[in-house]
Amino acid sequence: MQKLLARKIPGRKATKVKEHLKRANTVASVLYRRFQVGPYQYQLKHMRWYLTIQTQHLKPGTRYRHWLTLRYIINALDKEDQWEPHLKGSWQQPTKKDSV
Repeated sequence: MQKLLARKIPGRKATKVKEHLKRANTVASVLYRRFQVGPYQYQLKHMRWYLTIQTQHLKPGTRYRHWLTLRYIINALDKEDQWEPHLKGSWQQPTKKDSV
């Protein structure tokens, strides 16, 4: 996951990038345990499952950050145009009071 995202995430390496890489590693671990697939084998169904099932217990602001990390992953896989329209849901926009 580190190699896939290392150059694709904009921002300073000391702050947001580390958070996204840590979250991306968590996503990779969960998806591997559940589906036995690596980052280059991800399909849209894997991303939707993660957002729907794995983030359902999280606060809206945290779900939104997971969604942003998944956007970086699908951007790195060059699937953004095909997958992003299908990844819309309650995790996409936190309300003002729910955001950090």
